[in-house]
Amino acid sequence: MILWEQIRTGFSGLLLHKLRSALTMLGIIFGVAAVVSMVAIGEGAKEEALRQIEAFGARTLYVKAVDLAGEKRAAATRQGSVGLCLSDRDYLIDVCPFLLRGAPQILIDAVVVSAGQQPNAQVVGVDEAYAAITGNRPFRGRFITADDVKYQRNVCVLGWEAFRQLFVDRPAVGGDVTISGHRYHVVGVMPCTATSARVSKGSAAGAQVKTRDVDRDVYIPLSAALEQFQGYRWKVSAGKDPKYHRVRELILEVKEMNQVAQAKSAVADILRKRHGDVEDVEVVAPLELLEQSRKAQNLFNLVLACIAGLSLLVGGIGIMNIMLANVSERTKEIGIRRSVGATQQDILVQFLIEALCISLLGGLLGIGLGMGIAIGAGSFLGWKAKFTLWATLLAFVVASGVGIVFGMLPARVAAQMDPVQALRYE
Repeated sequence: MILWEQIRTGFSGLLLHKLRSALTMLGIIFGVAAVVSMVAIGEGAKEEALRQIEAFGARTLYVKAVDLAGEKRAAATRQGSVGLCLSDRDYLIDVCPFLLRGAPQILIDAVVVSAGQQPNAQVVGVDEAYAAITGNRPFRGRFITADDVKYQRNVCVLGWEAFRQLFVDRPAVGGDVTISGHRYHVVGVMPCTATSARVSKGSAAGAQVKTRDVDRDVYIPLSAALEQFQGYRWKVSAGKDPKYHRVRELILEVKEMNQVAQAKSAVADILRKRHGDVEDVEVVAPLELLEQSRKAQNLFNLVLACIAGLSLLVGGIGIMNIMLANVSERTKEIGIRRSVGATQQDILVQFLIEALCISLLGGLLGIGLGMGIAIGAGSFLGWKAKFTLWATLLAFVVASGVGIVFGMLPARVAAQMDPVQALRYE
């Protein structure tokens, strides 16, 4: 019997018992779907991790001020600590050999107004190092320069959301805004960053690094912030001392990627000693957090692989059972075929092809289901699933392997039947 005829016969056998065949395929469908979705979600997660490294910087450290209250705050005062301040940046750069530069951020409680519009904006004092370290560049105009800081110029750069609310139908660059009574000239506009929404939703690492919605930021020179807004309450949590932690966050750039862990430990030790053994700052390394996320992703992949393996095992057992039932029901047919010249190999191949048809059809349906699961899960987690050719081929190979392995026993049972006994079977 030619191969095509055997394949046609195999499908015909499946169609005789449609419901039974469909139920047999379920294990294969779910197993292959788990493989496809696992690979697609895992690859998407890897790309998201790489995107986060680019967004946060593989060689950056975030030193965040930790608010203290009550006895902890009083103890910190007795130890002589004033919290995170500008001099911490200069000291760290001088004494820590792993660091290249640092960018402080001062948050100010100020009101931003332009042409009667008053958005929910956040005023942030920065210097030129902020853009260099974070890689954030304006899509219009320019960012704060060293001269702006040196000469305390009244210039500002708007985050996307602040720009959208302040300058609805007019150009922003070249315009003016008023920040708590001080007139500032707009020199740049930052691009929209969907990072804050995606990262906080899809990654624990990103959620720990992102401390605010940067699209609402209005950046002004650090020197102007210190000079003009001394009388304003620094942006702190309710009930905390506004004079503690003049700097809310310090972004540090490490010289080499392989020095990030050492730099993090060194910075934490230096600041703890400098602050009188008061632990009022937290040092976060995005690279380490992303590595932790990768380990969690690997564990997740292992769990999915086990689930897929169990589903395929169940599916394989189902194929074996249905094929044994087919062999029993078609015993007389086997005897007739043997009596007219069919060899044991012909019978073996016929039943093996039937088992293979079940597994391959289940594999195709499983691939479609897996793609749907991956797209839905990726949308929920906040990143895009990535489908690869090798994952699809792997699903076909796995499905074929299950069909061949679990279909071999029934096929051998059919092939080794005594033709005479088979013809007498009722």
